[in-house]
Amino acid sequence: MQKNQPIQEQLDQHPLALLYLSQPNCSICVADKPRIQTLAQTQQLPLFTINTLAEPEAASLFSVLTVPVVLLFANGKEVHREARIIDFTRLTQQILRYQKALTSVEEQDSYESLFDQLDE
Repeated sequence: MQKNQPIQEQLDQHPLALLYLSQPNCSICVADKPRIQTLAQTQQLPLFTINTLAEPEAASLFSVLTVPVVLLFANGKEVHREARIIDFTRLTQQILRYQKALTSVEEQDSYESLFDQLDE
């Protein structure tokens, strides 16, 4: 995360992005971080990470009460959240679903088709 640019502005710049909030003293956070990094790389998504111990205001901004938390953003809006015990299968399915929907919209230039894709 670039310190000189607020995280929400960075998230707004990408059609899809992941945000991972964690703490260094959390063993689950440490174990899940490489899996999140691999998922982001595999799906070609930008990944932003925040240490909520060092930046508690970020936890407040995203209504995070526990860690780890991974948030999926589509066009700057939170569309999926996994907390504590992250279900990587469900997270991957959500990423693929939004990638498909966003690709369809880019091809068809229709918001109606985006919502049709999400209803499937």
